[in-house]
This record gives sequence, C-alpha cells and structure tokens, in this order.
Amino acid sequence: MFIPHNTLKPVRISFTFSFLIFLVGCWTGLTIWAGYISGRHIDYWKIKADNEIMKVKVGFFAKEVKKSQEMLDQVKETDIQIRSLLDMKSKKDIIESDGKGGPTKLDKDYLSKYISGKIFELSQPEIYGQTSALQKETTNRLKSYKEVIDYVENQRSLFKSTPNYWPCLGHVTSQFGYRIHPIYDDNEFHSGLDIANEKNTPIYATAFGTVKLCDWLPGYGRLVILDNGHGYATYYGHMQKIMVKAGDHVKRGQLIGLMGDTGTSTGYHLHYEIQYNGKAINPVRFLKKQQL
Repeated sequence: MFIPHNTLKPVRISFTFSFLIFLVGCWTGLTIWAGYISGRHIDYWKIKADNEIMKVKVGFFAKEVKKSQEMLDQVKETDIQIRSLLDMKSKKDIIESDGKGGPTKLDKDYLSKYISGKIFELSQPEIYGQTSALQKETTNRLKSYKEVIDYVENQRSLFKSTPNYWPCLGHVTSQFGYRIHPIYDDNEFHSGLDIANEKNTPIYATAFGTVKLCDWLPGYGRLVILDNGHGYATYYGHMQKIMVKAGDHVKRGQLIGLMGDTGTSTGYHLHYEIQYNGKAINPVRFLKKQQL
C-alpha cells in the first residue's frame, strides 16, 4: 500500500511471492547486462588507449631506425674515404664504383607514410624490412672495417719486413749483376752489393726479422741470414764478428755484427744480399739515397 501525503487516495498493490522472485530476477539480469555493457566500453577505451600508446612507440621506433640508418650512411662514407686514403680496393665500394641501387617497395611505402605524417601506421612487414636492412648494413660495415684493419695490419707487417735501410756506412765497390770475379777472374753473377769500409764497421739489420742462420760458410765467411717475412730474406756476409744468435728477433737498425774480411774476400767489406721468395733481387731498389 502506498499512502500519499496529499489528498490523493491510497494505492493498494498486491502480488504473489513468485512475482517478487521474478522482479528480483529481472533486476539481477538488468544489473548483469548493464555490467557487461559497461565492461565492453571499458575494454574498448582500454584498447583504444593501448593503440594510441602503440602508435607513439611505433613512431618513436621508426624515427630511431631512421637516425640509425643515417648514422650508418655516415659510417659507410667514412669507410669509403678510409679505403681511398689507403688506396685499398673494396668488394662493393671501390670495385663496383659505377653506382647502382635504388629504393625497394617497402622503402617507397615508408616514404609515403613519412611524408603524410602517418609513420605510426607502419605495418609489421614494413618494420621488419627496416630492421632487417639495418642489421644487414651493420653487418656489412663491420665486415668492411675488419677488412680495413686486416689490410692495415698486413701493410704494417709488410713495411717491417721490407729491407729499406742501409746495412752499414761505406762505399759500394761491386754492384748487383754480372761481373768479373775479383779473385777467380771469371764472369759470374754477383747476387748482392759489396759495401767497403774499415774493419769492425757496425752492420745493422735492414728490416725486422728472425735470425735464421749465423755461421761461417764457404765464400760468405761469417754470415748472418735474417728471415724478414713476406718472402724477404737478407744476407750479411764477410763479418768479422757476429753479434746475434739463431732464433733472435731483431728490429730494423739493430746492430747484428761488425765488418770483416772473412771468406772469399779481397778486403774489409760487407756482402749485402736480398732474396725474395728464394730469388736474389737488386738491393739498390730498396735503399734510400742517403746512407746511415
């Protein structure tokens, strides 16, 4: 019964217990339905917020990839300049210097979205393509720099092995090539230079190397042979005194002995010989104009 606080008549409503249960069921169903609808809306807004955050992340990622690609381009340019300075040939940058290339379809799609300001709409294949290209270029640059380092190390080692130093003070008394032997008076091939000076004139190594032999041998007298590496070997004959031993590692300019008159000789001098891959070559090609 509803009794109003005015002149209206009281209202009487009667219902069964089953109807009350029905009303409770309807109220419960309405509550559940309202909760479901509200939940759907909450999920929608949550997903939408996640999408916005994802767009920001994708945009940031795309910009960082672009910066990395620009840095790699600078590294590539530096690599080319280094190779040019070293006069070093490259598999890609120097040998194939006629200039080829161009953007792929993914590159064009990226450019289109970048221009329209929709870089955050990059698809998974586009992102994968960008990162794959970045990884590939990074790998190529690392290989290239390793190649440059190996080349520099090889050139440094070659320079150390190349005889380019006068072995002693003195004047050349016999050149490389055919001559009349000063003792046997027959035509013979002289495989080195004879440099004459006073007894006990210091004799120096003309390149880095390892002492392969130091002994008295017929014709050479007291002889030192240095294995300089890269196919080079240097011979120092007619020494009065040897000041190194087999197996020693010597540096360019290091004292290895004193000038003498041992072996087949007509006076104090050094027989200086350079061999490359087992063949005697003219030492004059390697000597500087000025002596020690």
